[in-house]
Amino acid sequence: MPSRSPSDFEYPPGTDPHRRRPRLSFELLGCAWNGHSLVGTDAATVGGDDALVVRDLDAERRLHRCLRCDAWTMLPVPAHPARPTPAARDEIVLPDRGRPLKSRYVLRLIALTRAFNVLVLLLVLAGAVAVLVNRTSLRDDLVANASSLQTVFGGQAIGQVQSVLAGGAGPLWLVATGVFVLVVLETSEGVGLWRATRWGEYLTFVMTTLLLVPEVLELTSSTSPGTIIGMVVNVAVVLYLLISKRLFGLRGGSSAIAAEREHDISWAALARHLPERSDVGAPGAASG
Repeated sequence: MPSRSPSDFEYPPGTDPHRRRPRLSFELLGCAWNGHSLVGTDAATVGGDDALVVRDLDAERRLHRCLRCDAWTMLPVPAHPARPTPAARDEIVLPDRGRPLKSRYVLRLIALTRAFNVLVLLLVLAGAVAVLVNRTSLRDDLVANASSLQTVFGGQAIGQVQSVLAGGAGPLWLVATGVFVLVVLETSEGVGLWRATRWGEYLTFVMTTLLLVPEVLELTSSTSPGTIIGMVVNVAVVLYLLISKRLFGLRGGSSAIAAEREHDISWAALARHLPERSDVGAPGAASG
């Protein structure tokens, strides 16, 4: 390995001595939840080509590097190895790390808000169906509960709900159908975001942008806390998707996303976090 200066080395999460404040490491969070991602734990022997991720310390001990957080962990050489050598690089699926991993956590946080929306919509759908099944006895109770929420959601929205509930069964079937469609769309958003799919990001952007229209109209007649908080959250989601996820070709689009993944999730990225071989091969270099 060619000699490198200290400025060429990128410190693994939580080890940079020059940082005055510790920063949140999503790699460490991922390893705390899923465990380290190690290579060669079931191999009989390791060679020089495997030194990037696993090295023999002596005849009985081995150093394994986590592919996610870069921690070196000392483990015993397997007594009953399942394979002669570690898996080849093209057989190993590198875990998310760096900016793509951070993005995945943010997308999953947004997905959790969609899960909450689905829960609320299911309650509304259940209420509409309950009124349709026994409209006479349940309609008054549902209207009373809706009225009590005016201080949170605003008078205009609650007034529209009351108007629908006071009508016949036709409007309620329309409401139930609309809510069911929203449940399907919100569920699709959550699944797409949780799996970090591109279509999930676009669907979330479109749906969230459309939701901003009634929220802006609501602000013209009411400034309830729920409306303001919801609008702030939705604006933040739209801006994040546009800027950070580079939708519609913004800031390089999909090609820039692919380049970002290649920079942070690749064997070259692992090599950038590796000091001189003599520094890591020593017993005192083991960590984790």
